[in-house]
Amino acid sequence: MKSHPERRDKRRYCRFHREYGHDTEECRDLQYQIEDLIKRGHLRRYVREQPPLSDGRPPRDLSPRPQGPVEKQIDVIFGGPASGGNSSSARKAYARSEVGKRPMHHEELDVAFRSQDEEHASHDDALVISIRMGNAYVKRVMIDTGSSVDILYFNAFQRLGLTDLDLTPLTSTLTGFTGDSISPMGTTTIPVTLGEEPRSKTLMVSFMVVRLPSAYNAIIGRPTLNGSGRSSQRTTGS
Repeated sequence: MKSHPERRDKRRYCRFHREYGHDTEECRDLQYQIEDLIKRGHLRRYVREQPPLSDGRPPRDLSPRPQGPVEKQIDVIFGGPASGGNSSSARKAYARSEVGKRPMHHEELDVAFRSQDEEHASHDDALVISIRMGNAYVKRVMIDTGSSVDILYFNAFQRLGLTDLDLTPLTSTLTGFTGDSISPMGTTTIPVTLGEEPRSKTLMVSFMVVRLPSAYNAIIGRPTLNGSGRSSQRTTGS
């Protein structure tokens, strides 16, 4: 049972839950999620090898969350598991299950732009941000609310120091708005931190890795946007 917000220790902040009362390092929910990903082999790069303990007991898995300072900087898609699966029947079943669902309401702040923010010339530029991925600060990450998957381009994948061993095979294809389809190289799961403390949140994001030329390093789609509890919208006044 959670304590009343007014009674929580304001000196302790969890970036995973985005609330006060306990530290990120002590967050059990985050530890359970990370340990599950380790057991499934998705976070081999972030797990340090440990020698056996003196009494013969196997060492406990270390948390793969980013530690220390950032070590490096790395200056509409449809398909994938978020849209129901690979087969036509799976996608139809997914569509039926979504019909009639009530919208979820969260006590989260929207990322909104007011009419008084529009003093400069209007433009149609994409929403591009910088995020922390593992121990790297990655620039030119595009926010795409029309994408049903999170994309990591192969050049950025390599610059993060990842290899084929960090990929999980995938049979899905991605289809763009032109109807062209591509086959991803696989998926890789990376801890991603959005925002700055104390308004930040760390998520384990499963990216589809694609080998295509792009002006961006990655695309953040609906799976991560929904998981972070954030939305991007523009509001205008009368």
